[in-house]
Amino acid sequence: MLETILRLMTTGGVFVGVAAVYAALRNHTRQLNAQIFLSYSDRMQTVRHILRTELLPIWTAELSEAETAGVLPSLLQVMHIIRELYELKAQGYVAARTWAIWSRDIDRFLTTPIVRGLHSEIRHEFHGHDDFIAWIERRREIASADPRTRQWAALAASRWGPGRRGRSRRRHL
Repeated sequence: MLETILRLMTTGGVFVGVAAVYAALRNHTRQLNAQIFLSYSDRMQTVRHILRTELLPIWTAELSEAETAGVLPSLLQVMHIIRELYELKAQGYVAARTWAIWSRDIDRFLTTPIVRGLHSEIRHEFHGHDDFIAWIERRREIASADPRTRQWAALAASRWGPGRRGRSRRRHL
């Protein structure tokens, strides 16, 4: 009888220990995701600022080579941040819910005419990161098929029109 009670207590202790380890790992993962989200939120604010001030007014514009050269550093800065986010997601450091927040904006950015027009420069900048380039092309295809992305592109075209540049009438989008 005493032996049975000791076995049950040992088995119960093992289950409690496993549950404690599971809870600790889950909590650690959640904290890690929160830290990643917060640290990249600051960087995303920088990206949003670049998008609003430098790139959004010319989404649908036809740019000369000199204008393209002026915009290219900002565009590549955004692409490098997107690559960092992609790598974090690919390695499992970003939760699906967090990625869902970022992926809509990334898809919208990747399908803009200015980004599509600089395809060769992007390929050159990310030479050696073939999986990232393939992922960009897949995201473009998926986002191009999404009616919400097409609606957004139509809205951007109606606001800034082809060839029209300058600041939007609205300060914040």
